[in-house]
Amino acid sequence: MSSAAIQYTLPDLLSLCSFDFSKPNPYLQECSAESNAWVTRFNVLNDKNKIKMENSQSELLCALVYPYAGHEGFRTTCDFVNLLFVLDHLSDDMNGKDAHGACEVFYQVMADPDFNHESILAKITLDFRQSILRAAKPQFFKHFLSCLRGYTQAVVQEAELREAGEVHDLINFVPLRRENSAVRCCFTFIEYNLDIELPDAVFDDPIFQSVYFAAVDMVCWSNDLFSYNVEQAMGHTSNNIVTVLMQEKGMSVQEAVDSIGVVFKQLMTRFLKDKSRLPSWGADVDRDVALYVEGLTRWVGGNLVWSFQCSRYFGTANNVALLTRLVTLYPKDTEVEQE
Repeated sequence: MSSAAIQYTLPDLLSLCSFDFSKPNPYLQECSAESNAWVTRFNVLNDKNKIKMENSQSELLCALVYPYAGHEGFRTTCDFVNLLFVLDHLSDDMNGKDAHGACEVFYQVMADPDFNHESILAKITLDFRQSILRAAKPQFFKHFLSCLRGYTQAVVQEAELREAGEVHDLINFVPLRRENSAVRCCFTFIEYNLDIELPDAVFDDPIFQSVYFAAVDMVCWSNDLFSYNVEQAMGHTSNNIVTVLMQEKGMSVQEAVDSIGVVFKQLMTRFLKDKSRLPSWGADVDRDVALYVEGLTRWVGGNLVWSFQCSRYFGTANNVALLTRLVTLYPKDTEVEQE
């Protein structure tokens, strides 16, 4: 049997994304330092996870996907994404029961002003809640809590599947991934940072939903594509579309990643087509919808750019992955070197 390392070639998703990429948010450096200091102040992460959070460069992601955000809104957004990192890493090794407990604390602190809990997670979440409510419009906060409820429930389900050693089939995995990725929670910050409120009639419209979920899925599928190598090395593959395709379709790694490229192109085509045929809700709402959809394009494109600029997915080989799209599988039970 050959001992040659297994390699695969990533589809060129950047070439399929015709969106204009703005320069990063001008408050990146300032707010990145502030947000990291905020998390550190609560001492909720061990030293290993602190390094992982810094190397993930989540503030850079925020800067690329919310280039229009003002200082206060951008800082709050960075805090939220870092808070998601905290919950994600706290729940990574939890069983279903423990994940449920942590997620309930997280959600209840956000949703119920009378809820009290003595955990560090509750304290940092409460501090964030008090910060975001200073500028949160009612409609945004309603959308935010709704998406947060879906996210926490999906994280628990993910933990239960991991505990049972089960991998969902494709038809059940896609809706679960939409939620446990927290992408929908992050999309609510488009409204927050644009200072707009979209009525429920917009989110209930089937054409808008097609545009919206095309964007959600483009982010989810591309993130799974890029993160697969690190996850398979650490044995965390059950919550990844590459694994689902390989298991359900009997595909090789290369066939699975090629399939993701095909799906991404289909999603992009659907996004652009349905974007052009959105109905009208009146001039003021139409203007806000146009701004929101532009925010979705920033998210899809900015997420791709960030994936190759940070070291989260490709470690020190991110430039190689960008230029050649060639990925070499890491050995099992190792962690990517993130520098």
